Amino acid sequence: MDYKDAGVDTLKAQSYLKDLKTSIIATHKKSAHGTVIDNFGGFAGIFNTRNSLKGGHLVASTDGVGTKIELAKQFQYFDGLGYDLVAMCINDIYCVGATPLFFLDYVSCGKLDQSWYYPVIQSISGACEKTSIALLGGETAEHPGVMKDDDFDLAGFIVGIVEPEFTLPRLDEIKPGDLVFGFASSGLHSNGFSLVRKVLKKIKEEDPAYYSSLLDNREWVLNNILMPTRIYDFMPELTKQSRIKALAHITGGGIYENLARVLPPGVSAIIEKPEIFSKPIYEILGKYIAPSDMYHAFNMGIGMIAVASESERNILEKYGAEVIGKTGDAKGSQNIFIQGIDT
Repeated sequence: MDYKDAGVDTLKAQSYLKDLKTSIIATHKKSAHGTVIDNFGGFAGIFNTRNSLKGGHLVASTDGVGTKIELAKQFQYFDGLGYDLVAMCINDIYCVGATPLFFLDYVSCGKLDQSWYYPVIQSISGACEKTSIALLGGETAEHPGVMKDDDFDLAGFIVGIVEPEFTLPRLDEIKPGDLVFGFASSGLHSNGFSLVRKVLKKIKEEDPAYYSSLLDNREWVLNNILMPTRIYDFMPELTKQSRIKALAHITGGGIYENLARVLPPGVSAIIEKPEIFSKPIYEILGKYIAPSDMYHAFNMGIGMIAVASESERNILEKYGAEVIGKTGDAKGSQNIFIQGIDT
């Protein structure tokens, strides 16, 4: 017996990575904030910051794509998963005012197959190129006997820098009367898909014809369910040009949980235009899920929220933001109020 007999083909993994070397190395050349010391295939990546730190702080975050992968497998559409993975990590560090430097990925699977592996890695590379960061390294692991042959999962890790004067949130500056701005999402992004899959299963059971009319339309599925997560790659520029007080990435937990994370004690947020960027998919989901639960699970069309004073309104609007509410005095334990649900 050998390792291959046990279900792990290390030579296959090496050959796949050699095939993908060009797209991975391309991200090294695109890096805007440092230089990758060529060590492709080594035990660790080396990144020269070229004095980018300037007394700043290193920032790191990690995330995954969740069960969106299951629907991607169902429709054999893997080209957006890399963007989802990078976006979920990079949007998080934007919320502390950071500029991203480099990214690493972790791929676990039952059995390695190029039908999904190539588009996933290529889309990770594409997302890194788009944001001018290096795909510095990663790990691909086969887990036969633990995962099914066609199962795989993704995790991402990102490192960035933030100079002290640009660190967010600025909790001491947030006060009642500030404006709450929303930036449109591209759709469901990469959270809430366990609930999405449950609703789709319910639709299939109750109305097979309607289910088929939706799910047999591949373009509709790609635009409404599997649309890649939006990367807010303009955020480092915007946070240096304006006095944003806080940013919140709206992922699992929705507006209620994520916006609450960047508000100081005693301050609330009243969302007056919660459906300003509403997407068609939410209407379908809303037939099976209560409105409050929708706002606890999904971004509802708003993928990023900023808190700033009226004086910053013009510049935020130039970057596509819309005023969706304002801050006020907190009342009791709840500090997020959504019009039509709480007020």
